[in-house]
Amino acid sequence: MKGTRLLQIGILLILLIVVSWQVLKITEHYSVRRATQVPPANPSSQSSSTLIASVLHVTVLVHADPAPLHCSIIQHGISLLTESNSIAPGEYRTAVDISKGEDLNVTASWKDEEPHGMRVEVLVHGYQAPLEKTFWAEHTLEGTLPIPDSFLP
Repeated sequence: MKGTRLLQIGILLILLIVVSWQVLKITEHYSVRRATQVPPANPSSQSSSTLIASVLHVTVLVHADPAPLHCSIIQHGISLLTESNSIAPGEYRTAVDISKGEDLNVTASWKDEEPHGMRVEVLVHGYQAPLEKTFWAEHTLEGTLPIPDSFLP
């Protein structure tokens, strides 16, 4: 660029002002847009259809070898499965409602220190793909089976 240094600085300042003005307009546009968006509703104000959609009617199956002395599955402090749901030694089954996006807490205990295996299956009524997890423990088992938000309907 030919000319005096003062002219070069003047043209550079004009270009910086034009670019800064455009950036300022863009950021104002997005900040106004973000401010006008509706904030997400808190859980207590959710509609009943949303709450119903987040609950799944499922069958929970547990297969343990050998049969534990104690076995339970809990979600939100509510006992979903206990020893009373035994259908055979080491086999448990119950039909319950569970919440999507919340873990199932699995506990079991055996009388000895030998390795024990337990498989938990969650079968959603009307669908073929189960959600399952295998646990391994010696004397006591404490584990979780996550139920994803995106799990089926």
